[in-house]
Amino acid sequence: MTLGREVAPGLRAWTRHYGEWNDDVSAFALRRRRELVLVDPLLGDEDWQALDELAGSRELQVLLTVHWHARSTAAVVERHPGTRVWVNSRARAATARRAPVTDLFRPGDPLPGGLVAIAARPRTEVVLWDPESRALIVGDALVADPDPPRLRTCKPSWLPASTGIAELTEALRPALELPVELVLPSHGPPILSEARAQLARALAG
Repeated sequence: MTLGREVAPGLRAWTRHYGEWNDDVSAFALRRRRELVLVDPLLGDEDWQALDELAGSRELQVLLTVHWHARSTAAVVERHPGTRVWVNSRARAATARRAPVTDLFRPGDPLPGGLVAIAARPRTEVVLWDPESRALIVGDALVADPDPPRLRTCKPSWLPASTGIAELTEALRPALELPVELVLPSHGPPILSEARAQLARALAG
Protein backbone atom coordinates (compact mmCIF):
# COMPACT_ATOMS: atom_id res chain seq x y z
CA MET A 1 0.00 0.00 0.00
CA THR A 2 1.36 3.43 -0.93
CA LEU A 3 0.34 7.00 -0.29
CA GLY A 4 0.10 8.91 -3.54
CA ARG A 5 2.93 8.92 -6.05
CA GLU A 6 6.55 9.92 -5.85
CA VAL A 7 7.08 13.08 -7.92
CA ALA A 8 10.73 13.36 -6.85
CA PRO A 9 12.93 11.14 -4.64
CA GLY A 10 11.41 11.22 -1.17
CA LEU A 11 8.61 13.60 -2.18
CA ARG A 12 5.08 12.23 -2.57
CA ALA A 13 1.85 13.89 -3.70
CA TRP A 14 -1.74 12.69 -3.60
CA THR A 15 -5.22 14.05 -4.21
CA ARG A 16 -8.36 13.52 -2.15
CA HIS A 17 -11.84 15.06 -2.12
CA TYR A 18 -12.15 17.67 0.62
CA GLY A 19 -15.72 18.10 1.80
CA GLU A 20 -15.19 21.55 3.32
CA TRP A 21 -13.96 22.83 -0.06
CA ASN A 22 -16.26 20.53 -2.07
CA ASP A 23 -13.48 19.73 -4.51
CA ASP A 24 -10.34 17.65 -4.91
CA VAL A 25 -7.17 19.04 -3.34
CA SER A 26 -3.61 17.80 -3.05
CA ALA A 27 -1.39 17.06 -0.07
CA PHE A 28 2.30 16.23 0.15
CA ALA A 29 4.82 14.23 2.17
CA LEU A 30 8.60 14.54 2.36
CA ARG A 31 10.36 11.42 3.60
CA ARG A 32 13.71 12.15 5.16
CA ARG A 33 16.08 9.84 7.01
CA ARG A 34 14.80 10.79 10.46
CA GLU A 35 11.49 12.51 9.83
CA LEU A 36 8.37 12.47 7.71
CA VAL A 37 6.98 15.91 6.92
CA LEU A 38 3.33 16.21 5.89
CA VAL A 39 2.41 19.43 4.11
CA ASP A 40 -1.28 20.42 4.22
CA PRO A 41 -2.28 16.80 4.98
CA LEU A 42 -5.57 15.32 3.84
CA LEU A 43 -6.08 11.62 4.50
CA GLY A 44 -8.97 9.29 3.79
CA ASP A 45 -9.83 6.17 5.76
CA GLU A 46 -7.83 4.13 3.27
CA ASP A 47 -4.65 6.18 3.82
CA TRP A 48 -3.83 5.66 7.48
CA GLN A 49 -2.07 2.33 7.14
CA ALA A 50 0.01 3.70 4.27
CA LEU A 51 0.93 6.72 6.39
CA ASP A 52 2.00 4.47 9.27
CA GLU A 53 4.21 2.44 6.91
CA LEU A 54 5.67 5.55 5.29
CA ALA A 55 6.47 7.09 8.66
CA GLY A 56 7.97 3.98 10.23
CA SER A 57 10.13 5.10 13.16
CA ARG A 58 10.58 8.62 11.81
CA GLU A 59 9.48 11.71 13.69
CA LEU A 60 6.21 12.96 12.25
CA GLN A 61 5.93 16.67 11.45
CA VAL A 62 3.05 18.64 9.93
CA LEU A 63 3.73 21.91 8.14
CA LEU A 64 0.91 24.16 6.94
CA THR A 65 1.06 26.71 4.14
CA VAL A 66 -2.14 28.43 5.29
CA HIS A 67 -4.60 27.88 8.15
CA TRP A 68 -7.37 26.74 5.78
CA HIS A 69 -5.26 23.67 5.04
CA ALA A 70 -5.24 22.20 8.53
CA ARG A 71 -7.51 19.49 7.06
CA SER A 72 -6.54 16.14 8.67
CA THR A 73 -3.96 17.63 11.02
CA ALA A 74 -5.96 17.04 14.21
CA ALA A 75 -6.57 13.41 13.21
CA VAL A 76 -2.85 12.90 12.50
CA VAL A 77 -1.97 14.22 15.95
CA GLU A 78 -4.61 12.01 17.56
CA ARG A 79 -3.27 8.92 15.82
CA HIS A 80 0.39 9.86 16.27
CA PRO A 81 0.81 11.64 19.63
CA GLY A 82 3.96 13.70 19.67
CA THR A 83 3.48 14.96 16.13
CA ARG A 84 4.71 18.53 15.84
CA VAL A 85 2.55 20.99 13.94
CA TRP A 86 4.37 23.95 12.40
CA VAL A 87 2.42 27.10 11.56
CA ASN A 88 3.30 30.58 10.33
CA SER A 89 3.26 32.78 13.43
CA ARG A 90 0.77 35.15 11.77
CA ALA A 91 -1.69 32.26 11.36
CA ARG A 92 -1.51 30.89 14.90
CA ALA A 93 -4.96 31.89 16.14
CA ALA A 94 -6.78 30.93 12.94
CA THR A 95 -5.05 27.55 12.81
CA ALA A 96 -5.61 26.79 16.49
CA ARG A 97 -9.36 26.88 15.87
CA ARG A 98 -8.90 23.94 13.51
CA ALA A 99 -6.00 21.89 14.87
CA PRO A 100 -3.34 21.78 17.59
CA VAL A 101 -0.32 24.03 17.06
CA THR A 102 3.04 23.14 18.64
CA ASP A 103 5.60 25.25 16.77
CA LEU A 104 5.53 28.71 15.21
CA PHE A 105 7.83 29.95 12.46
CA ARG A 106 8.49 33.00 10.36
CA PRO A 107 9.81 33.05 6.81
CA GLY A 108 13.54 32.39 7.00
CA ASP A 109 13.39 30.20 10.13
CA PRO A 110 14.79 26.63 9.94
CA LEU A 111 11.95 24.20 9.15
CA PRO A 112 11.51 20.43 9.21
CA GLY A 113 12.85 18.53 6.23
CA GLY A 114 15.08 21.43 5.24
CA LEU A 115 12.10 23.33 3.83
CA VAL A 116 12.25 27.10 3.39
CA ALA A 117 9.21 29.36 3.80
CA ILE A 118 8.62 32.27 1.42
CA ALA A 119 6.12 34.90 2.55
CA ALA A 120 3.03 35.15 0.37
CA ARG A 121 -0.15 37.23 0.53
CA PRO A 122 -2.15 37.39 2.68
CA ARG A 123 0.64 37.55 5.23
CA THR A 124 -0.71 34.48 7.01
CA GLU A 125 0.25 32.29 4.01
CA VAL A 126 3.62 30.95 2.93
CA VAL A 127 4.97 29.05 -0.07
CA LEU A 128 7.43 26.26 0.74
CA TRP A 129 10.68 25.62 -1.11
CA ASP A 130 12.33 22.19 -0.99
CA PRO A 131 15.96 22.62 -2.08
CA GLU A 132 16.51 18.86 -2.22
CA SER A 133 13.88 18.21 -4.90
CA ARG A 134 13.84 21.79 -6.24
CA ALA A 135 10.09 21.83 -5.68
CA LEU A 136 7.89 24.77 -4.78
CA ILE A 137 4.90 23.63 -2.68
CA VAL A 138 1.97 26.04 -2.80
CA GLY A 139 -1.20 26.33 -0.74
CA ASP A 140 -3.63 28.87 -2.23
CA ALA A 141 -1.42 31.55 -3.79
CA LEU A 142 -0.97 29.69 -7.08
CA VAL A 143 -3.26 27.15 -8.72
CA ALA A 144 -2.98 25.00 -11.83
CA ASP A 145 -5.54 24.45 -14.56
CA PRO A 146 -5.60 20.97 -16.17
CA ASP A 147 -5.27 19.78 -19.79
CA PRO A 148 -2.53 20.83 -20.17
CA PRO A 149 -1.41 21.84 -16.67
CA ARG A 150 -1.01 25.62 -16.55
CA LEU A 151 0.03 27.62 -13.52
CA ARG A 152 -1.69 30.89 -12.60
CA THR A 153 -2.32 33.05 -9.56
CA CYS A 154 -5.40 32.37 -7.45
CA LYS A 155 -8.67 34.18 -8.07
CA PRO A 156 -8.79 37.71 -6.61
CA SER A 157 -11.82 36.61 -4.58
CA TRP A 158 -9.54 34.28 -2.60
CA LEU A 159 -7.62 37.29 -1.28
CA PRO A 160 -8.69 39.69 1.46
CA ALA A 161 -10.12 43.00 0.31
CA SER A 162 -6.92 44.79 1.31
CA THR A 163 -4.74 42.58 -0.91
CA GLY A 164 -4.66 42.49 -4.70
CA ILE A 165 -3.03 40.20 -7.24
CA ALA A 166 -0.25 42.76 -7.72
CA GLU A 167 0.72 42.43 -4.05
CA LEU A 168 0.60 38.65 -4.31
CA THR A 169 2.83 38.46 -7.38
CA GLU A 170 5.30 40.93 -5.88
CA ALA A 171 5.55 38.83 -2.70
CA LEU A 172 6.27 35.68 -4.72
CA ARG A 173 8.95 37.18 -6.98
CA PRO A 174 11.82 35.89 -4.78
CA ALA A 175 10.82 32.38 -5.91
CA LEU A 176 12.00 33.28 -9.42
CA GLU A 177 15.55 33.42 -8.08
CA LEU A 178 15.35 29.71 -7.17
CA PRO A 179 16.21 26.79 -9.49
CA VAL A 180 12.58 25.63 -9.56
CA GLU A 181 12.00 22.32 -11.36
CA LEU A 182 8.59 21.40 -9.90
CA VAL A 183 5.61 23.41 -8.69
CA LEU A 184 3.16 21.45 -6.55
CA PRO A 185 -0.08 23.38 -5.97
CA SER A 186 -2.77 22.25 -3.58
CA HIS A 187 -5.37 23.16 -6.19
CA GLY A 188 -4.76 21.59 -9.56
CA PRO A 189 -2.27 19.17 -11.11
CA PRO A 190 1.46 19.28 -10.39
CA ILE A 191 3.69 21.19 -12.79
CA LEU A 192 6.43 18.68 -13.58
CA SER A 193 8.01 20.24 -16.66
CA GLU A 194 9.05 23.80 -17.53
CA ALA A 195 8.03 24.71 -14.00
CA ARG A 196 10.19 27.81 -13.66
CA ALA A 197 8.96 29.17 -17.00
CA GLN A 198 5.38 28.56 -15.93
CA LEU A 199 6.05 30.29 -12.63
CA ALA A 200 7.50 33.30 -14.42
CA ARG A 201 4.47 33.53 -16.71
CA ALA A 202 2.05 33.24 -13.80
CA LEU A 203 3.79 36.03 -11.88
CA ALA A 204 3.95 38.20 -14.98
CA GLY A 205 0.17 38.03 -15.26
